[in-house]
This record gives sequence, C-alpha cells and structure tokens, in this order.
Amino acid sequence: MIKLTRKQYEIEEPIQVEDESGNLLVDYIVKITPEEKLQIRDIIFDEQDVKDGRKLAKLEKEGKTDEYELLENNVLERAKARQEKFEKIVFKEERENIKQKAGESIYLDLVDTMFDFFVNAFVDKRVSQMNTLTTSLRKISNK
Repeated sequence: MIKLTRKQYEIEEPIQVEDESGNLLVDYIVKITPEEKLQIRDIIFDEQDVKDGRKLAKLEKEGKTDEYELLENNVLERAKARQEKFEKIVFKEERENIKQKAGESIYLDLVDTMFDFFVNAFVDKRVSQMNTLTTSLRKISNK
C-alpha cells in the first residue's frame, strides 16, 4: 500500500538574518504549499529557456545580430518576471520588510540561497529516483 499525506505546507524553512553584533534583523519562516512548490519547479526548470538558448547559439553562429539581440532581450525580460514571481511565492508579503530590515544586498543573497535550495531539492529528488531505478534494474537483471 502506498500512503501519502497532504500537508498544508510542503516546505517550512526558517530564515534568520543577524547583524554583526548578533542582533536579529529578520526572523521569517518560508512556508510553501504543494501548489506553490509546483509553480517554483516550473519557474526553475523553464523549457522555453532551453529552446531559446539553442536558438541564441544558432543566431550567434549565423551572425544574425538583430534577431539575437531581440531574443536575448525577451529571455532577460522573462527571467526578470520569473524571478519576481519566485520572490512573491517564497517571501510573500514580507519582501519589502526583509529588504528594509536587512538591506537590498542581503535580500538578494536570500533570493539566491532560496533558489539554490529549491534547485537542490528538485535535483536531489530526481537523482534519488534514478538511483533507485538503477538499483532495481540491477537486482532484476541478476535474477
């Protein structure tokens, strides 16, 4: 029997930012619902980026600078929009509060750290699945 439990929050990760004296500037718990987790996965693993990356390489090789620059600008605009969406999902209404208390630089470091956290979580899950599959196939072929 396979049993799964649906939780209100799929991920609850505390974040704290302190100043040099050890005073707590930010104390926030990132709470991500299952639906938000799917949105984050789609933000991180955007298939259009892969397609556009190939197209950019082709345009550069062909020397089509106008088309290249146009596509590059579109890619950058989409990336900015995805980052904004990511920040809204992860930090919700606390975004401005965190920026104000910790500063823009620390806030951007937090965005990067959380992005890496989710990339690692999704990649680790895939790697674990592949390792299980490989092990199972070896067991089957040894019988």
